[in-house]
Amino acid sequence: MKVQDVMRVARYTNPESSLATAGHTMAEVDCGVLPVVEGDGQVVGVITDRDICLSLANRDSQPSTVAVREAMSKTAYTCHPEHPIQEALRRMREHAVRRLPVIENGQVGGIVSLGDLALRDDPASALAELSRAAVTV
Repeated sequence: MKVQDVMRVARYTNPESSLATAGHTMAEVDCGVLPVVEGDGQVVGVITDRDICLSLANRDSQPSTVAVREAMSKTAYTCHPEHPIQEALRRMREHAVRRLPVIENGQVGGIVSLGDLALRDDPASALAELSRAAVTV
């Protein structure tokens, strides 16, 4: 099975957006992470709901006054839609992340999460595949 078989369409934000805007987008699509994309479509980082909370707590600021670039992780670990899911799992484990933007031709094509891999149509098959991947990664 490949990443493209389980990935979801990703919404994204840009570094100049406010944390309020990013948070509203997360709430709208019920997700906890957004890739951060420059004007040319290149991923320059990610921002999580946790990043937003910690940034605001540390600054004691309004979300509309803080830019995403001030709170985002400047490293985005990614994968490709053609990668086998074992490769996505290996990258998640190696970098201690639960979600990976899926990049194709330099652009965000989707996002894959540990939950996406575990909650497929056939849970027994998914668990077996995740177990095999855990042994091989």
